[in-house]
Amino acid sequence: MKKIAYLAGIIILFVIIYYSLGGSDNNQAYREKVADVRAERVRFLKSSEQSPFQQFDKKYQPVSYFEIDPKYKVRANLERISSPVRMAVQNSDGTTTTYSKFAYANFKIDDQPFKLLILKPAGFGALPNTYFTAFADETSGSLTYGGGRYLDLEIGKSDNIEIDFNLAYNPYCAYVSEYSCPLPPAENVLPLKIEAGEKAFKY
Repeated sequence: MKKIAYLAGIIILFVIIYYSLGGSDNNQAYREKVADVRAERVRFLKSSEQSPFQQFDKKYQPVSYFEIDPKYKVRANLERISSPVRMAVQNSDGTTTTYSKFAYANFKIDDQPFKLLILKPAGFGALPNTYFTAFADETSGSLTYGGGRYLDLEIGKSDNIEIDFNLAYNPYCAYVSEYSCPLPPAENVLPLKIEAGEKAFKY
C-alpha cells in the first residue's frame, strides 16, 4: 500500500528554523543560514523515526545539493485568490489530493518573469501561515528529481514575500517508491533551469 507523503509536520519546521534565523543580506551569513537548514534536514532523513528511510527500514543514502546561490532567493508579489478554490492535485501513483488555491506568486530570475501557484494543504493540520508549492523546471528528470521539488513558504499579511529555491527539497517518493507524492500542477512547470536546492537522489 502506498503511504501518503504528508507535507505538514517535521519538514515545515525547517521553514520555521530558516525564518527564525533572520533575513541578513550578507551573502556569507545567508549561505551559513541555508547550510544550517540543509544540515537539519539531513539529520532528520538519517535518524528521525518519521524519516522515509526509517519508516521503510531502508539504508540512508546521502542527499546532495547545488551550491548555494543568492540569485535564487527572490522577492515575489502575491496575487491572492479572494475566494478559496479547491483543486485536485495529481499524485505520483495516479490518485489525487485536494488542496486550496491560495495565491499566485510573481517573481523574476535573471530579469525574466515567472509565477508559481501557491497551495494550502487541506485537512493535513498544517501550521498557520504556512503554505506549499510543487514545481518542476528544465533540470527535472536529469539534474533533479523527475517528479518535481517542493517549497514551503511562510506567508503573513504582506503581499511581498521571499521565495528561496536554495531550500527546494525532494518529495519522499524520490527516496522511497512506497510513497504517494503530489506532482507539480501544469502552471508550475517553469521554462528555465533552477540549479538550486536538492539534486536528484542517487540510490
